[in-house]
Amino acid sequence: MKIRTIGLLVAATLVAAACSTGSATPAPTAAPAATPAPTAAPAATAAPAATAAPTTAPTTAAGNACPAKAQALTGKTIGVIYLTEAHPYYQAHMKWTEQFATDCGIKLVEVDGKADPAVMSSAMDQLIAQKVDGIIFALLDPAAADPSINDALAAGIPVITFAIKQGANAHVPFVGIPENVATEAAGKEAAARFHAKFGADAAAKLTIVDCPTIQAVVDRSDGFVKGFTETDPKAKVIDRIDGGCAREKAVKAMEDSIQAHPDVNVVYGGNGDNSLGALAALQGAGLGTSDKVFLTSHDGSEPEIQELVKASSALKLSVANRPKELSQATLETLGEVVSGARAKNQDSNVLVEAAVLNPDDINALNQFLHDEYFATTDLVAAP
Repeated sequence: MKIRTIGLLVAATLVAAACSTGSATPAPTAAPAATPAPTAAPAATAAPAATAAPTTAPTTAAGNACPAKAQALTGKTIGVIYLTEAHPYYQAHMKWTEQFATDCGIKLVEVDGKADPAVMSSAMDQLIAQKVDGIIFALLDPAAADPSINDALAAGIPVITFAIKQGANAHVPFVGIPENVATEAAGKEAAARFHAKFGADAAAKLTIVDCPTIQAVVDRSDGFVKGFTETDPKAKVIDRIDGGCAREKAVKAMEDSIQAHPDVNVVYGGNGDNSLGALAALQGAGLGTSDKVFLTSHDGSEPEIQELVKASSALKLSVANRPKELSQATLETLGEVVSGARAKNQDSNVLVEAAVLNPDDINALNQFLHDEYFATTDLVAAP
């Protein structure tokens, strides 16, 4: 297990003198598609007056403002366990966390969880032993994570979970997305676009590439099916397969599904790897083109959007999580806990709605990638 420590990037004197200007939390990047505005976070528990968060934002030497609710973390050491650093979404999320830490004067201890509950448990043990001031935990297995979360709370270390919520035996704040909201909207849009392409009377035959052991992915898949079938009541789900949220497993699962259901013409992938793995299998079977299958992905990472702008690709819609806003929300939520504005040992949800991206406006897609994924080159429409 690799642990990286990111040191304070502002001098102690700057941190001490930095409370000079307030700054509102940046607004979420506008979605290229007509997606509802991000869901507001639940109201925080009233803070005791003595522990209220500062009302002015620390600034760095570069002049960047620390997000308002993260101010309580200035000068503290925060452990962050990422689900995996192998996925483009988490790579961007990590970069944003490091940027916000720089802006706020936070010391980070970052760990790659490697999508392995045993690695995550060991990381939690180490962070507790280091007596960090708080932990952001992107867990994989809720039941397996609960004991470590409770150990941290018992040691006086606040924890918030991210992306996948803790199990029933641990009670801490959670930051994520309302899993079935954007996917339901995407399902409706996918149905409309499918029939615009394939004809009003075309029979939609859906395969869902799911991760049945991860409730968040099940919820988002259910949302897509609901949206599609409400728009097209004649649509049928002909297969629901376990892609494992891993590229290689998704390829194999989709290959097997195509053998059983060669007439598939609509596919939804529950995360980026499921989606791109399904696309690879479709391409291998001669079905990976826009005249054969309508594919909707979930994550909105750069590899997905690169496919989205290819006219010939089956991938024609993407539900896109927002690494910048989600990273900020994790730090601000932990800041609320540290300041006393949010209870540390009670369940609460802070939700940031995803966007729905389509290929109609390449400039909007480029803006999304620049704003969320640190992209330095522009997409170009391709055949």
